[in-house]
Amino acid sequence: MKQNLIVFLIIAGILCVVAGTYSVLKPNYSFTGELRILKTWELPKSLKEVSGISHIDDSKLACIQDEKGIIYIYDLTLRSIVEEIQFGPRGDYEAIRVIDSTAYVMDSSGQLFRIKNFELESRRVEIFQTGFSKKHDIESFDINKTTGEILTIPKENNLLSTRDRFLIYELNPTTFDIKENYFTNLSYRDPIFEVDVSWFMETNFFPSELTIHPTTNEIYILDSKTPRILILKPDGTPKKMHFLDPEKFQQPEGLSFDSEGKIYISNEEGNFQKQNIQLIEFK
Repeated sequence: MKQNLIVFLIIAGILCVVAGTYSVLKPNYSFTGELRILKTWELPKSLKEVSGISHIDDSKLACIQDEKGIIYIYDLTLRSIVEEIQFGPRGDYEAIRVIDSTAYVMDSSGQLFRIKNFELESRRVEIFQTGFSKKHDIESFDINKTTGEILTIPKENNLLSTRDRFLIYELNPTTFDIKENYFTNLSYRDPIFEVDVSWFMETNFFPSELTIHPTTNEIYILDSKTPRILILKPDGTPKKMHFLDPEKFQQPEGLSFDSEGKIYISNEEGNFQKQNIQLIEFK
């Protein structure tokens, strides 16, 4: 009995120290009060590692997960997967974009899969190598439907020898090669990236998704390590940073807009919630 009490006191002491340390070292910012979650869809186990989403229409989303070359069609009204479309072998698929009848899927090594007529049995798959590799860890890209610009951004390492720049690359719309000039070239010392450094905060930005707003052409970029949304103006200059509550956005990996510009974010399974899709808005 006495030994159990000693063990209990030791554990209680450790928990108190951890809680005290966190209260001292945690960032002093508060999560944005401008954001609220309007609706949540808990996803099935097959999308436990959901890594990208893209609207087919306002009721259906094309979803991918890290490991399988499958496009999962999720019906928001039925709250279920209604179709699974095989397009490639097992891999590390990170981003998807649907434009009309064509789906584009990017894997972490920079391979781009173009699946024409992706919902038909007669679908045709083409594979392009963008010029990035596994070390760059590509998790995001989007195609501007107005200008035709194709934008992407490495998560871990850019093409420079140092990682002190925030770079968005533009791809050739025909060959998908990397264009010479950057679309965005920012220093991590730019005020938009300022955060309170602690044991619980990454100082750099680790993009897990890049999505272009369908009407404003503003660029929304997710960070999954320190959950937040960076918004850039259409020309790539900084506009706003929104911090997300990590208990509600445990690992945000996908972002898509419906036809009205409503924002949907997908989260992989985490410590606080199951894998899900969330409809959010800024007040």
